[in-house]
Amino acid sequence: LKLIQQGKMVDAEKVLKRLVEIDPDNATNWMSLGRCQLALQKIADAEVSAHKALELNDRTAHNWNLMGCVLKSKNAFTEAEPYFRKALEINPKDFTSWSGLSTILIGLRKDSEAEDAARKSIDLNPNFFEGWMAMGTLHLRRGQAEESEKAFRKLTEVAPRMPEAFDLLWMALNAQGKHDEAAAVKVHARTLRV
Repeated sequence: LKLIQQGKMVDAEKVLKRLVEIDPDNATNWMSLGRCQLALQKIADAEVSAHKALELNDRTAHNWNLMGCVLKSKNAFTEAEPYFRKALEINPKDFTSWSGLSTILIGLRKDSEAEDAARKSIDLNPNFFEGWMAMGTLHLRRGQAEESEKAFRKLTEVAPRMPEAFDLLWMALNAQGKHDEAAAVKVHARTLRV
């Protein structure tokens, strides 16, 4: 876990693969391996790990959430929805499942439900980026650029090293005709990518 927290995903994946070889019936290790593989964009491998984690333990929200995240990363939003809902049935305070559900509902164009899910994620953990990202995206899609700007500004506060947060703020500012401010935000986003 320390390697994952340090962002050393390649090393973490090696360790976790070894752990699942040693103890193939440990659902937590399979779930951690799947999270690591997902972060490395090894989607097919992450899906195998998520299936194994669920096969071993279908009573924990984390395992259902992982499968939802894997399917979300494949843009399989319809397929992902029941996994996030099951995670929330098990643990209704799982803000990551609320934000994941919100994101896939946006993809399914179920904006009202998506907004409710994003709000629940934000209420449970206002420092988690994905709820703010979903909320800002919804407002932007509805043509509510000022509300979108507020959500994306909060996103840049909670995720100041995430260039995509500033890209989204740039879009909201441009939508309001705030081109000078948008240009400065775009420059900042570029500096984060270096």
